[in-house]
Formats: sequence, C-alpha cells, structure tokens
Amino acid sequence: MLDPDQLAPDAVDPEVAAIMRDEVVFCLPSTPIDAVAKLMADNTLSEIVVLLDRRPVGYVAQEDILDRLTAGDVVIAGSDFAMRPPVTEQQARNLLRQPPLLVDEHQRAREVISLMADQRRRLAVVMHEDETPVGMLTPVEIAALAASSGRRADAAEVAV
Repeated sequence: MLDPDQLAPDAVDPEVAAIMRDEVVFCLPSTPIDAVAKLMADNTLSEIVVLLDRRPVGYVAQEDILDRLTAGDVVIAGSDFAMRPPVTEQQARNLLRQPPLLVDEHQRAREVISLMADQRRRLAVVMHEDETPVGMLTPVEIAALAASSGRRADAAEVAV
C-alpha cells in the first residue's frame, strides 16, 4: 500500500522557507532592554535574536527581561529608538543567551518543530546558505501550518 506522506511530502512537511516569517526581528547587543521588550511585544515574540554584523550571536528571552524587571533593574517605559531615549542602562548584551537556534531554510518543518520542542525554544532563526538570516519560525507560523494542514499536534508540541 502506498503512503500518502511519501507521495507528497511537501504537503505535510514543507521546507521551513515555505512557512517562515519573511522578516528577522532582531536587536543589537547594545539595544536597551526596554527597547528589546517593546520589539518583542510589538512582534509577538518571547525570544529575540541578537545580531552583530548581520550574524546571530545569541538571543534574549522574555523571562530574563521579566526577572530583571521584578528585581528593579529595568523600567519598561522608555525607548523606542527614534522618539525617546532609553530609561535603563541594561542592554541586550547583559541578558544574552547562547547559542541561538539556527536552522537551514531547506530543513523540513517537522524536523525544526521537533528541534524547537526538544530544546524548549520558541524561536528558530532561518539561515541562508551564505550564513545570513532570512526569516524566523515562531509558534505563530507553526500554528498557521497546523491549521492549514489540520495537524494540531505539531503546534501543541512547541507550546512550552
């Protein structure tokens, strides 16, 4: 008997490039934490990649910002880059975690989703062969894939 998944693997397991967010929301190591928090909130992210010279060097997780906030080290009221100066001295470099989760744009979605679940990550940075980031995979994109294919289990695996 023929397995439908083997006949059309792209339908149920596309390449990450086909489902990724085509932008890379990022910050620099010098970005103030209040601005990082705003970027994360504005883009529905719980992790954000930190780039230096267009290369991923780490990431910042929302729980680290919340820990600093509750400790009184961060005030979330300030900078938005253009309009107001930062109100905190804490920068992304102070909360940098390593390594960022980097995946190839040609990897299969199921493999990346499994990797994200195994590592308890909510952000995979999609890389081009020249080692530049070209997109992101977050629970939002995974949920969209699950909804379009009727596969709710994959989205639930990443909800950590």
